[in-house]
Parts: sequence; C-alpha cells; structure tokens
Amino acid sequence: MHRRLRFAVAFLAGLVCPSVFAAVASSEEQIRALFEVMHMQETLGQMNTQMAGLMQKKLPCVPASYWQNYIDGDGAKTVMERMLPVFQRHFSAEEVDGLLKFYSSPLGQKVLADMPAVMAEAMAVGQQWGQERTKTMLGELKQKGTLDAQGRCPATGETGSSQPASASHGKKTHRTGTHRKPVKSTAKPAGAASAAKPASPP
Repeated sequence: MHRRLRFAVAFLAGLVCPSVFAAVASSEEQIRALFEVMHMQETLGQMNTQMAGLMQKKLPCVPASYWQNYIDGDGAKTVMERMLPVFQRHFSAEEVDGLLKFYSSPLGQKVLADMPAVMAEAMAVGQQWGQERTKTMLGELKQKGTLDAQGRCPATGETGSSQPASASHGKKTHRTGTHRKPVKSTAKPAGAASAAKPASPP
C-alpha cells in the first residue's frame, strides 16, 4: 500500500514538475571520453591540414612555414573545448554512454574510419544524379517551349510589332524626302503605325 502511494506521489510530482524525470546532463568528462574514442583531435587536425592547403593555393605569397605553424598550433584542442557545451546541450549522460559503447565497438570504429570515404562517394553520386535530373528537366522545358534552345527564358516581343523576333535585328531605315536616315528599332504604341503619314516618294 505504501509502495503504491509513493509511486502515485512521484507520478503526480512528475506531472506538476516534469524536471523531476528530466534526463541527466552529460558531463565534460563524458564528452572528452567520447571525443577520444571518436578520434576527434585527429579528424580536426586533418581538416586543419586541408584548410591550410587550400589557403596556401589561394595565397601563394605567404611562406609555407607560416602554414606549417598554423597546422602545428593548438587549434584542434581549442575547437574541441568550444565543442564541449554543444555536445552537452544535445546529448544526455545516458545517450553519451550509448555513443561511447557504440564507437568503442569494432563496428563503431569502422564507421569512423570509412565514413569520410562513404560521404565523399555519396556526394559524388548525388551530384551526378542532380546534373542528370537538371538536364532532363531542361530538355522537357525546351520541348514545351518554356525555354529557348539555349535554356533561357525567351525574350518578350516588342509591343505592337507584327514582325517576328528574328526579323527585328539590325537597323531600320525610312525615307525622308531624298535622304535615308538610319534609326534604331523602337517600340511604338498600338495604332501608331496606322496613324503615321505615308513616306514621300523619292
């Protein structure tokens, strides 16, 4: 009877104050252990090396010794310290324990070792699919006339012009007395052609 009463009190307390049953936050020691089993420092060091290589190509005037010092610095440790609260916010103590067990297993170590190559190949497959899909869609839009042969939106015809777009290139000439004056093709208001006076014969 007392056991049921204690359970009922605890249950009601959980309804009134849900924090009673809140997950226990992970500690910094747990996250550091997780970083160690995940080889986080080595991974960040490799990323640091790649970044420095890209910067050296973009800035060839900078001596190589500078980038070597940049790579050999304590950047990875600094980043890991800043990442600690991030992992603590997203993973409880129980969840970190589960991650530690997984990444300590042979399968977890295989995931860590092979995931960079897997992701690189997966991204290449995704990019290839995206290019093929885009090519197919552009072909369909060209066939429907939504896009022109160059895959662009077709230009709008001139207002009030009865000539096709292909015939409107170049300059037009009209006669004024005995002289021919080149003028640029411009849009005219509707009805302007019928209201214009006929040109005088030469």
